[in-house]
Amino acid sequence: MSPFQAPPPQEVIVESVRAHRVETETDADVIVVTAEELAATGERSLPRQLGHAAGVWIQETNLGGGSPILQGLSGAQVLLVVDGVRMNDSTTRNGVNQMLNGIEPAAVEKIEVVRGPRSVLYGSDALGGAVLVWTKRRKPAGAEGDRKLHGGVESTFQSTTDGFSGAATVSGAFEDHGWLAVGGYHNWNELESASGAVEHTAYHGESYFGAWESALGGGRTLRATSSITRDFDVPRTDRLNAGFGQSQPANAEFEYAIQNRQRFVLAYEDRAGGALADVVQARASFRYYDEERAIRALGSTNLRREHDTTNTLGLGLDFQKSLGEHVLTYGFDVDYDDVDSGRVDEDIVSGATTPKTGAFAPGSNFTSTGVFVQDEIASFDPFHVTVGARYSYFSFGFEDVNTGADEDGEFDALSGSVAVGRDIADGVRLVGTLAQGFRAPNLSELARDASFFGGTELANPDLEPEKSLYAELALETRRPGWSAALAVFHDSISDAVGSRLVNAGGPGLGDETYQRENVNTVEIWGAALTGSTRLGGTDSPWSARFLAEYTHGQQYDDFVDPSTGDEPFNDQPAQRIPPFHGSLGLRRDVAHGLIDWAEFTTRFAFSQNRLSPQDLADPRIDPDGTAGWVTFDVEVGGALATDATWRLGVLNVLDEEYRVHGSGLDAPGIGLVVGVRYSR
Repeated sequence: MSPFQAPPPQEVIVESVRAHRVETETDADVIVVTAEELAATGERSLPRQLGHAAGVWIQETNLGGGSPILQGLSGAQVLLVVDGVRMNDSTTRNGVNQMLNGIEPAAVEKIEVVRGPRSVLYGSDALGGAVLVWTKRRKPAGAEGDRKLHGGVESTFQSTTDGFSGAATVSGAFEDHGWLAVGGYHNWNELESASGAVEHTAYHGESYFGAWESALGGGRTLRATSSITRDFDVPRTDRLNAGFGQSQPANAEFEYAIQNRQRFVLAYEDRAGGALADVVQARASFRYYDEERAIRALGSTNLRREHDTTNTLGLGLDFQKSLGEHVLTYGFDVDYDDVDSGRVDEDIVSGATTPKTGAFAPGSNFTSTGVFVQDEIASFDPFHVTVGARYSYFSFGFEDVNTGADEDGEFDALSGSVAVGRDIADGVRLVGTLAQGFRAPNLSELARDASFFGGTELANPDLEPEKSLYAELALETRRPGWSAALAVFHDSISDAVGSRLVNAGGPGLGDETYQRENVNTVEIWGAALTGSTRLGGTDSPWSARFLAEYTHGQQYDDFVDPSTGDEPFNDQPAQRIPPFHGSLGLRRDVAHGLIDWAEFTTRFAFSQNRLSPQDLADPRIDPDGTAGWVTFDVEVGGALATDATWRLGVLNVLDEEYRVHGSGLDAPGIGLVVGVRYSR
């Protein structure tokens, strides 16, 4: 449930067997945010909507990004899943990335944020947790259901970017079929922070989403979805503006000319029941991602035009079966990535062009497979027990650009989990969890040379998977009108992928060379407190919600600097750990005239002075530490007519000047948000 509202009674709809809520999960582990809550934030992108509505820490390198940080981890260590199909692929960057921004907000029905390793159910990358996105659908009408054509439009304006987004939705239903289509557009201009305009932030994009669902009879359905999102001319803000410790920016040009994500999924579900399963779900998917970049170093006349295209075929099969006091969830998945990469260098003075090898080695491909089983056991009453295990196997191949020889490799991983919960009082539950997680090195690390803090980071085909051991103790209380959950955790990650400096280059030239390696162990521990309540009784129009989260990370590395004899990375703060942060909100459901609700929210973050050696070298982070901050938002909304709603908000009312720790740009200053929605 969302921490932003007292939990209303509602029917639980399971979109995926793997997303089935088990008794050993608590509100500290899972936050659910609905489409209405996301839209009510008035934020410009899905990452910012999620951060606003669910309290998730969101890092932004540029306006077109937005990477959630869960349990101190981000990027390829957090898994993104849409309708049961993973969006992470073998080209997903290990650092913060823009994947979540590649989903049209108007097509989203709800989002589940699942904290802690979910490697048993979802495989690689779910070290810090998983973000599960469910898209909208129009179900078949049946014999006597609604067969009318429904449609709607919505739009949001933001003064801090002098930009807007808009979307149109239309849906229809027949007796055995239902369909829905969404089209969206967004155009954001330069961001206005409290300290002034932030250059190199504007971009625009478009999106299209469609879904068709057929009732096959006997509890069987077939659903086809397609999604296309395109962002254009997204500037890499942190490389185009001078950062901390820099007197000038690293690049004269650095734009993602296009980020084109396409996803096509065919999903079959059978709830008729049988000997093997009560529920069977199968998914076949094709995913396509094309990214084009234009990069030119400051003072250089050489413009690099790069492109990477990833084609992914996926198949997943899930089963769920009740056997007495056991509920078994089991299945398998397989994904195959084929990557094509190219580069052309252009002299902007002469116009001469020279073909070069792309970022990824020629012939790059990656295959991941896995089988899993999870058992919910009720026979240990009064204890609830959930156990699970997964075996995963990976293989990859590419052509060595230096020798022309074929390079290939393989690795595997075995992971398990156990959770035990018990009700210790009426409405009070205590749950302990022990889980293994893993992240397989992907082609971004195995077969891709990339820029790294102005230098170059070299590929390494001999990397091993990152592995983690996670322990959590959670206490959850649910009472009429209020709920709260507290969780404390510890996560130990071994063989974490990092970089070694192998060539210092020229002094101050930014031409250092690094080699990727499994370099260190990372210890992360922390706590999260979340809750909501009705003030003055269950029928009160006043409600409050709160969230507070603390994370502490430390890295250990026995690397010895030969020039000094020191261990510069050993027993140091871990990289890009968020500070202690949280939010407190007060809402009144008014139902008077045009106003239906009003909400006041304050968000805060303490200063973050615990910086890793990597943070100190990162121009996005102040080497003296990131200052703390407090913001206040005031928002109201209601109905204009029977079929229309409106919302109005003033965000960052005091025009607080601040930066979210790790981000490549300052946060928006005081801004007006206006949104309208019409549907019938």
